[in-house]
Amino acid sequence: MERKQRYQHGGSPQKDLVRLNLPDAPVLDFSVNLNPFGVPQIIRDRWAELLDAVENYPSVEGDGIAQYYHETCRMPLANILAGNGSTEMIYLVPRALGFKHVLIFTPSYHDYERASLLAGATVERFRLSRENHFSAIDETELVDALQNADALWIGRPNNPTGSLLPRDDILLLADRFPDKWFIIDEAFIQFLEDWETESLGFSQTRPNILVIHSLTKFYAIAGLRMGGVVGSEAVISRLRDAKEPWSVNGIADRIALFLPACTDYEHESRLAVAKERERIFNLLQGLDGIVAFPSSTNFLLCQWIQSRNLDDLIQYLLKNGAYVRDCRNFPGLNDNFFRIGLRSAHENDRLFSLLASFPRQTA
Repeated sequence: MERKQRYQHGGSPQKDLVRLNLPDAPVLDFSVNLNPFGVPQIIRDRWAELLDAVENYPSVEGDGIAQYYHETCRMPLANILAGNGSTEMIYLVPRALGFKHVLIFTPSYHDYERASLLAGATVERFRLSRENHFSAIDETELVDALQNADALWIGRPNNPTGSLLPRDDILLLADRFPDKWFIIDEAFIQFLEDWETESLGFSQTRPNILVIHSLTKFYAIAGLRMGGVVGSEAVISRLRDAKEPWSVNGIADRIALFLPACTDYEHESRLAVAKERERIFNLLQGLDGIVAFPSSTNFLLCQWIQSRNLDDLIQYLLKNGAYVRDCRNFPGLNDNFFRIGLRSAHENDRLFSLLASFPRQTA
């Protein structure tokens, strides 16, 4: 009997240290893609007052998180469902809506496919082209592929490529195919400088569009698991009926009420990430052995071409106290692709110095 592989998420420097027979040591981890500014100061300052949220029951449906989206997206509460991070919503949607045949861009976030398969759907992959920087899409091919699908998953920006499918293109597709679901994952949308204009979560809701969002990436609070989904009242009602209660813990629900006050943090984060993204991308373009791809968010997809095996680079970086996200487990990225999650300017410089000093004789 075939043994099922356990669920794995993201990079793991500790596992690669063991796999490559290297001694355990501190590692500067560029495999994560959280806001390099870290947890907002207001959370640190008010942490002590959250103790009673541990002793008392939280709201059944995550009212604090729903209130955050109500204030931020200016949507009625009936159009919002809060959850235990965007991942809970990713798994809830195909199960609750009964997806049968799903179309997924490749490469993209692994859980779209896994959630759809667990819900009993078949999955078809729509391949994004390396030659087009994983961003340009042939409209005719996509329309043809949609004919047999009842749902399309779109990461916007897409993880791990950082590409951004134009907002108007999605709306046109949704209007053209009113009988198909368009599930938009906007986990990284807040890193865009014009994110409120770009986000589909601020649009007038359409009955066949759902926008999934995460609070963990932009606010660097991955351990708290906070997110939600925005859509038409009728569809959100269906999801609400299918969702388990009490999935949002009391601390997360309380902290969500602090986040609308983080305007300075948000502004500074977007400016810093945009500046570092452009700076590091330009540096990488001048570096032999690495191909960097344009990105709209806080990470950069790269391809290693200096040797035949990405392990050469990963081992070298680990020996020198750094780590990047091995992307070879993403369908379509098995040819030595990796991802850099941007950190502070000083830390990014450290990584670039290591990439530039990779010894050619070991290739």
